[in-house]
Amino acid sequence: MNGMIDAEEDVRLLRKSGIISNHLQSDGEVASLWNSMGKCVRLTKVRYLDNVIADLNRYYNRKWNVIVAAFVKKHIFGSWQFLSLVAAAMLLLLTCLQAYCSVFDCKKWLSKTNLFQR
Repeated sequence: MNGMIDAEEDVRLLRKSGIISNHLQSDGEVASLWNSMGKCVRLTKVRYLDNVIADLNRYYNRKWNVIVAAFVKKHIFGSWQFLSLVAAAMLLLLTCLQAYCSVFDCKKWLSKTNLFQR
């Protein structure tokens, strides 16, 4: 919890979210209370834990499939504008193909795939 609360604004955000309740005079007092609690407790192997977390994050972020999946999730599937652009491009392509096939005979090209045979 000490890592979550560093300033008065952190306390205000957590209080408005309903995570903590403040019965002191101000949010600044709560922040100083939480920050001073860590001084009384003797922490052991924190640097070791921090190193393990950093190594794990470095290993996780180095993988290409993780990087590509995060990119696809954020920029492609997270963006409705991109998906609508892809849908519009496919619709335009299929419309052009239909117009071309209505003017020229496309059955001889598509008959190899057994689309028009019964």
